[in-house]
Amino acid sequence: MDASRRHFLVAGQTLLALAAIPMKSLLAAASGFGSAKAANLALLSRETFLPLVNSSFAVRGGVLTTAWLTLLSVEDMNQKAPAPAMPMAVPPKAAKTAPPKVDTFTLHFHLIGETLQQGTYELEHDALGRFSLFVVPSGTSMYVAVISHLQEPAGGPAPHPVHSNGQPGAPTAPENS
Repeated sequence: MDASRRHFLVAGQTLLALAAIPMKSLLAAASGFGSAKAANLALLSRETFLPLVNSSFAVRGGVLTTAWLTLLSVEDMNQKAPAPAMPMAVPPKAAKTAPPKVDTFTLHFHLIGETLQQGTYELEHDALGRFSLFVVPSGTSMYVAVISHLQEPAGGPAPHPVHSNGQPGAPTAPENS
C-alpha cells in the first residue's frame, strides 16, 4: 500500500476525532446501557418495589452487565407501635421532641452471574431506570439491600440547604426557594 501524505493526514484526523470521544460513551451506546433514565433512590418507596418482585435488575460493572439480581421479596422493617407500658411509681421523663419518622424496608435478591462483593453497584431496571444501590451478601447467591427514608426529622420539617454568597469568610444563609 502506498502511504501518501493525504492518507496519513486523513488517518491522523480520524484517530484524533476518535480519541476526543470518550470510550465509555462509545461502549455504553454499544451495550445499550445508559439509555434508561436515572432514578432517584430517595423517591423510590417500598410500594415502588412491591410490583417488581420476581423481576430482574441488571448489575453493571463499568459498561458491561456482570450479573443479574432477581428481586425475591420486599420486607417492611418499620417499627410497630410499642405496647402500652406498665404503670410505674415514678414515670419516665417525657421526650422533648418526637423521634424522627423513618420508612425502612429491605430488598432480598437472588444473584445470577458473577459473585458480587459487598458494595455499591449501579442497577438498571426497565420500569425504574438506573440507580446506585449498596448490596450485602447474605448466603450463597443471596443479597440484601436495606433502604431507609427519613420522612420527617425530629423537630419539624427538613431544614433548608444553606449556601455561601461566594465571599471568603462570608456567613451562610438559608437558600431562597
